[in-house]
Amino acid sequence: MMEHPTKRELKGLARDMETLQAALLDAPDETPYHLSAAEVAAYARGTANEIDLEIADSHLSDCATCLDAVRRHEVNTFKPRGWSLINAWRVAAVVACGIIVIVLAIWLLRSKPAPPQQQVWNPANTSSPAVEVQPSPEAVPEFTLVLNDGNRKISVDKQGNLAGLERLPSSIQQKVRAALQTGRLEPSSALAQVAIEPSTLLGMSQGGLPFPLIGPLGEVVRSERPTFRWHTGGGVQSYAVTVTDADLNVIATSPPLNTTQWRISRPLKAGGIYSWQVTALKDDGTRITTPVLPAPQAKFKVIDRSIAEMLQQAQHTYPDSHLTLAVLYAEAGLLDEAEQELRVLVRDNPHAPVAQKLLRQVQSMR
Repeated sequence: MMEHPTKRELKGLARDMETLQAALLDAPDETPYHLSAAEVAAYARGTANEIDLEIADSHLSDCATCLDAVRRHEVNTFKPRGWSLINAWRVAAVVACGIIVIVLAIWLLRSKPAPPQQQVWNPANTSSPAVEVQPSPEAVPEFTLVLNDGNRKISVDKQGNLAGLERLPSSIQQKVRAALQTGRLEPSSALAQVAIEPSTLLGMSQGGLPFPLIGPLGEVVRSERPTFRWHTGGGVQSYAVTVTDADLNVIATSPPLNTTQWRISRPLKAGGIYSWQVTALKDDGTRITTPVLPAPQAKFKVIDRSIAEMLQQAQHTYPDSHLTLAVLYAEAGLLDEAEQELRVLVRDNPHAPVAQKLLRQVQSMR
């Protein structure tokens, strides 16, 4: 059974309630509590932590002054509480979408296939429509001349660059380029050593009997065992050939011959200069020799070994390069061979003045 409080207990309880009420109510002379400017700003921006937010909510429910301060702050900053976080996500989303669009645009531009390069058909090859990529204008060299040479084309551009004979030594390429640029062949120093002055006495015997020599006369020979040739004379039983060196020492003599040619059996020295005579034994027993003084000697030179090796190398590298062989033959003094190669070059390039000019020069060297 519950006991009722006594009168004394009731008085004590009333006194305690009065004390508590006095403590909770502001004293008449005490300054009322308000949120600070920082707390108002944090609350309006929504950046207050959970505890401060709960205290501010409780205070604003009873304090009109702080509530007005919060509203003024929201109006001035255009950021009412709760707006900041939501719009931050919206801004982030917009920025992310913009980045995605930019990345996609770049990827599409890079992955777009390049336009096909213009191609041309080469009508020279009618068996199969060969196509080749047309180079850009700045990549096409301007040529001063182009020649057909065997199964290739040889060209020289405006800068003097030779193309088509890249596998030749640079020294030989320089000789070919100089011939094409100048239209001239260097005179052979070997021919100058064996040059024969024109004379009506050369090939004429005593008594006016024609006895002309054919060759070699004032030329260079490739073989170390050359063949000597001459024209026949009337009333001759036999012929004999004598070969002498530069000091007029007899190197070789043929046996009596019934023919008008003889190949020496003894090899001559490479680079050596020699002379030769033919003596005819007539039916009446007289002997006639040609040439004799005052006619000039019938001289010739055996090709130098170094020049022979250079020719062999060029023939092995480009056996069908008529231009290369003609230039080297002319320099070596092998005029017959040079003329033969240049005739082929002129035939393959009928409208090339340089080929015709080189041919005329070789013919004038005789």
